[in-house]
Amino acid sequence: KGGGRGSPSAGGGGGGGKPRGPKSCCCYICGKQCLMSSFEVHQKGCIEKFQKDNPGKPLPRKPELDEDATLEERDAAAQEAYKEDVMAQCPGCGRRFRDEATMQKHQKGCHGQGSPSKGARGSTASPVAAGSPIGWMRNASEATLQR
Repeated sequence: KGGGRGSPSAGGGGGGGKPRGPKSCCCYICGKQCLMSSFEVHQKGCIEKFQKDNPGKPLPRKPELDEDATLEERDAAAQEAYKEDVMAQCPGCGRRFRDEATMQKHQKGCHGQGSPSKGARGSTASPVAAGSPIGWMRNASEATLQR
């Protein structure tokens, strides 16, 4: 029965075995997945690109791990370093973006932490419940009037 190429039992389809395929991990500089076999080459090019694109900005810190750390631990540490050291965080809402330019575009429309996630944006408190159809229409019309 199974086990051949393309069959459900050929890959990591929940069979409980070890995952197959080439091993990869997250690059702490660019945040992309990279094959372990070519990580050093990738890292060298990534450092050069980072320095070219971000003059004066310090390189992200390389995660400090024990020699016996698992691939999953290395991957998680690299993702955390990328998130903390490279990504730009919006001071209004806390979302993170791949670079300052993207974050600045976001800031033009950011309503900060107190804004509702969906529905009438920037609405003020209303005696009618915001979840009701009437409340939604009133909040939407108030938002339109504020513009």
